[in-house]
Amino acid sequence: MGSCLAQNNTTAYGVLDVAGEMGLTEFSELAESIGLASTLDNQGVLLIGPGSFVIFAPSDEAFAAVDDADMNALMDNQTELRRVLSYHVVWNSGYFEDISDLQSAMTLQGENLSINRTNGLQVNGANVTGSTKYDNGIIYVIDRVLMPKKSSMAGAAEAAKELGAKDFASAIVAEGLEERLNGQGLMGITTLAEGPFTVFAPSDGAFDASRSTIDAVKKRDMGMTDLLSYHMIEAKDLVNMTESGSVKSLLGESLAINSSTGYVGTARVSGSERYDNGIIYLIDQVLMPISLSM
Repeated sequence: MGSCLAQNNTTAYGVLDVAGEMGLTEFSELAESIGLASTLDNQGVLLIGPGSFVIFAPSDEAFAAVDDADMNALMDNQTELRRVLSYHVVWNSGYFEDISDLQSAMTLQGENLSINRTNGLQVNGANVTGSTKYDNGIIYVIDRVLMPKKSSMAGAAEAAKELGAKDFASAIVAEGLEERLNGQGLMGITTLAEGPFTVFAPSDGAFDASRSTIDAVKKRDMGMTDLLSYHMIEAKDLVNMTESGSVKSLLGESLAINSSTGYVGTARVSGSERYDNGIIYLIDQVLMPISLSM
């Protein structure tokens, strides 16, 4: 994985453009309705080194074959719809060159897809019938809608844990920030949903090195919430960012980002992990806002 940051600006050949050309009307409309299309175009989200999406998009005929009651239930529940569509998407941070070389791959929803090439490329038993590349990945057309087993999605806390930021993950859960980062809305109110988010998660080592400072912050009113919010950015604030610049955190204070060196403030980025509503970057220091250092 590369160590420098790179910015993807507005996509010239986006996922909806390709899906439209491939006749994936139903998938296009559903992805756009829940805001997934902009995520798949990487609009406003930083990447580290090479990265792209692999999308297994059911054909219109595949969606038509879904039981009417099940389809209506999906249409009436955006959280469930996002969970199902995210089960069709794999984020490739450079781990593989061709997904057909794998036996399984983790989706944005959090569960793995099984991959088989014995009789042509198949995903969970669904046949791949065509493919087209777009600016931020590739779309494979499949002949069946895939249904995940779990009722939960891969969230911000889970992604942070996978990166080695377990203390940060525990902190965002304890401070009630996980639902917001997961796009479930402030206080769980769906109409107040935000994102996607870019989150800079200090490693467990960074948390340990700043333990005395963190303990002091916890004694201040809303101190820990403010500290954690300083590590979070809503993706719209990163759109059209050049090689380096300043972006506003959820706390309201600015963060300096140098995409050519891979630094956020004085912290170095060492890894990344996609989750359903954004991306988590592992950093080697706890960032301290001015408001808490006074």
